[in-house]
Amino acid sequence: MAIPTNTTPTQPTETGPIRQRVAETVRRFRGFRRRVPHAHAASTFGRRRARPRGTAVSRATNTNVALAGLQLVIGYQWLVSGIDKILLGAFPAQVSPLLMGSISSGKLPTYFAALLRAVVVPNAAAFGYAVMLGETLAGLGLVAAGVFNFLRPQFEARARGRLWEIFALTDRLVMGLAPLAAVGAGLLGLSFYLLDGASTIWFTPSLAYGGAIAPELVLALASLVLVAAQLIRPHPGR
Repeated sequence: MAIPTNTTPTQPTETGPIRQRVAETVRRFRGFRRRVPHAHAASTFGRRRARPRGTAVSRATNTNVALAGLQLVIGYQWLVSGIDKILLGAFPAQVSPLLMGSISSGKLPTYFAALLRAVVVPNAAAFGYAVMLGETLAGLGLVAAGVFNFLRPQFEARARGRLWEIFALTDRLVMGLAPLAAVGAGLLGLSFYLLDGASTIWFTPSLAYGGAIAPELVLALASLVLVAAQLIRPHPGR
C-alpha cells in the first residue's frame, strides 16, 4: 500500500533575500559606526600630537641658532686676536718682556706667577707662537662650527647626492673639532684673566667702576658653555 505524500508544491517565500538584505544593511551600519569614531579620534589625536612636535622642532631650532651665534661671537674674537698677532710679526719676541712686567707688578696670583717664572718665561718665544696659532685656530674652528650650524637645516632640506655627501663629511669633521676649539678658547681666556690679576668676582667696593667679571673670564665661561652644549647636543641623522 502506497504511503500518500504531500504533493502540494511549496510556495516560494521572500524571507531569505529579505534577511540577507537586512543583515547586509546592519553590517554596513555597524562598519560605518566603527569607522566614524575611529577617524574622528585619529584626526583629533593627530592634531594634538602635531603641536608638541612643532614646538619641539621650534625649540631645537632656537637652541641651534643660539649655539651658532655664541660660536660665531667667541670665534670671531679669537680669530681677530690671533691674526693681529700674526700680522704684527714681533709678538713671540715681545712675550718675555710682557710677562716679566706682569710678574713684577705683584698683581698676579702667587701660583700663576711662579708657573710663569719657572716654565713660560724661559720658553717665551715658543709660547708666543703657541698663543698666536692657538688663538687663530680656535677662532677659525668656532667660526666654522657656527657657520655649519646655520647652514645644516638648509642642506638637510635641499641637498641631495654628491653635494650632501660632501657637506655631511665636512660637517662631521667640523663638529668633531669644535669642542677642541672651545676648550682651547677657554684656556686662552682663563690665561689672560689670570695675567690681568684675576680680579674678584664677588662684591668689591674698590672696583665700583668695573664689572663683576672680567671680559677674559666671560670668554672662558662662555667657552665652557660651548663645550657642554656641543657634547650633549643631538646629532641629527638623515
